Amino acid sequence: MFPAAMPLATGSAAWTAAGPAAVNSISYGLVTGRISSIALDPSDVSGNTVFLGTTGGGVWKSQNAAASTASSVVFAPMTDGIGALSGVFRAGVSVGAVSVQPGGTGVVLAGLGDPNDALDSYYGAGILRSTDGGKTWTLIQQSMDLEDGLGLRDYSFVGEGFAGFAWSTANVQLVVAAVSQAYGGSLDSAEISGSSSEGLYYSVDGGASWHLARITDPNGVDVQGPDDSFDYPDGNAATSVVWNPVRRVFVASVRFHGYYLSTDGMNWTRVPSQPGSGLTTGKCPTEAGSVGVAGCPIFRGSLAVNPVTGDTFAWTVDAFNQDQGIWQDACAIAGTGSAAACTNQTMSFTTQVGATALETVGAGENATIANGDYNLTLAAVPSGQDTLLFAGDDDLWRCSLANGCVWRNTTNSTTCISAQVGEYQHALGWDTGNPLLMYVGNDSGLWRSVDDVAETGSVCATTDGAHFQNLNGGIAASGSLAEVESLGQSALTTATMLAGLGANGIAGIANASTGLVKWNEVLGGEGGPVAADQTTHSNNWYANNAAGVSIFYCTAAGTACTPAGFGTTPVIGETQVANDGLGMDYPAEFGFDAIDPTQMLVGTCRVWRGGGYRRGLDECECDFAGTGWVRQRSGLCREQPDPVDGCGGYIGWGRSDLCGHGRRSRWRWFGGRASLPRNDDGDRNFVRELDGCGAFAGNEQRGHVQLA
Repeated sequence: MFPAAMPLATGSAAWTAAGPAAVNSISYGLVTGRISSIALDPSDVSGNTVFLGTTGGGVWKSQNAAASTASSVVFAPMTDGIGALSGVFRAGVSVGAVSVQPGGTGVVLAGLGDPNDALDSYYGAGILRSTDGGKTWTLIQQSMDLEDGLGLRDYSFVGEGFAGFAWSTANVQLVVAAVSQAYGGSLDSAEISGSSSEGLYYSVDGGASWHLARITDPNGVDVQGPDDSFDYPDGNAATSVVWNPVRRVFVASVRFHGYYLSTDGMNWTRVPSQPGSGLTTGKCPTEAGSVGVAGCPIFRGSLAVNPVTGDTFAWTVDAFNQDQGIWQDACAIAGTGSAAACTNQTMSFTTQVGATALETVGAGENATIANGDYNLTLAAVPSGQDTLLFAGDDDLWRCSLANGCVWRNTTNSTTCISAQVGEYQHALGWDTGNPLLMYVGNDSGLWRSVDDVAETGSVCATTDGAHFQNLNGGIAASGSLAEVESLGQSALTTATMLAGLGANGIAGIANASTGLVKWNEVLGGEGGPVAADQTTHSNNWYANNAAGVSIFYCTAAGTACTPAGFGTTPVIGETQVANDGLGMDYPAEFGFDAIDPTQMLVGTCRVWRGGGYRRGLDECECDFAGTGWVRQRSGLCREQPDPVDGCGGYIGWGRSDLCGHGRRSRWRWFGGRASLPRNDDGDRNFVRELDGCGAFAGNEQRGHVQLA
């Protein structure tokens, strides 16, 4: 667990943003950062007023998002430096959900905390609420159950994430929030024990105050309730919520339980016919006072409603990203206007929409939605008498129900890249007044389509790109959304920098001008640890862009490296580290020796030392009897027993099962006791989950290694 962020330090030192404002990418044009939520103001018939929820960048707003010329669209940050978050414990501006109240009231809700189940899914401190369209904000950190006499306690939002909001059109003061897990919060134990709780909440005053809803299973036992015992460790994650204006009900998905519905947002019951055969009450027991069981095949559910037909769609993956299918509740609407009603009066997910095209099936695997726990989004857009169904996973898929729902991959983000749209789709928003206008948010930023992505012809047609417009320039004009996971800087000039940007690769800039400027992507793949040569070769850059050890090298005289300069083969790979990295899910950390910058150090489940691309790496590992170093090569590791731990002085801890030794070890970093850069989960980790030697190594493996 990490301590809370400290308040602003006093002093006169001025900080300036150095970028990147955006990145000129290799494949997708201009990219910015992860968009987690999109909300159009339903009272703006022009479709111009659009809010974005972003991971780490807060809330952004455009007042001309529907402008005929995409390059003229401008977004502005609305939550930078706001007083509502000043000095707040666990405060942050990672937004999981943003929503606008119908009716032109000016009320905007932003749920803090990213629910997308990644190491950089940062947690939040509650709900930001604005009554003036985002100009000013107040922070709501907990429910009011105790004060209003509705429950035994108040429930906190601190340390959690938000998966969505849904407003009733029958009573626009009624809104429901789906509070979910922010994986970063779980890693850092950011939740308040016995208080922070995921689940479904409702508000009857436009989001000004909140209460925990009651969810009841068919056996009469509550999944959650304001006067029930606390559901440890922190409630049941709600992963999606929608309002169906024809049925006049809310529908929500709850992890390890199933799908539930409510007419008032306060009381919820289980949908009688669940989507798919797996969500039975036998596999999904109530488990009162705890969370559900992992054997219940719903880890993440996503919902969408066609507001014209009243049809509801549900898409589900289990804890292993196994696809449970896309299912339709067919309303069979009759009547028009306020008299419209569903002929099928009971909600029933009995019609399966084929999703085989969306699945990845490997040897020995079932039907898998790749990264379904990270990106799983649906939209059901009316098109005359038809419903256009959009499904976002790594790519964006589209089908027409009237034409049998033959899925088309509209983005092909890792193959032909014909649409030049970024990977990992998180948010879809469309204009109810003009259903042809759709916004798409993903790890690389924001795009729009003005024709419902009406691609034709063969897959990967050269015309695919004409159906999307890149809006990232309108974000870059006002600030930055980049998630900088690692940073390298020249030892000779502050104007030459290199950054690892996760899904947006490696970006760099040489001899940059002052201010927030665009950088260039210099290496694709996963933007992991980077370093600039700390000798006189200041434009020599190193970057690890794949899981494990895959460190590329580029040399450039006075200018930034290019993708071609890094080549196609890493200069330091698994061969140099005895294949340690083969069991790692993320790029291994590396850096230069602070005393001898010609020497590089690589962290797997142990530390390796060597001469960059010119020499091999040496392995240094503390023995467990307090007698110094073992596995010494070339005399690089110093034998220096210490009364504390026998390895050159106490600095930090390691896990007990590193590399299968099964004992506690102490680790040191390099000469001068410089420290490893932080990974995206905030720890100075060498590995996560499985260590580089195939043993479970836990979350924290931090510390230092002292070398000669």
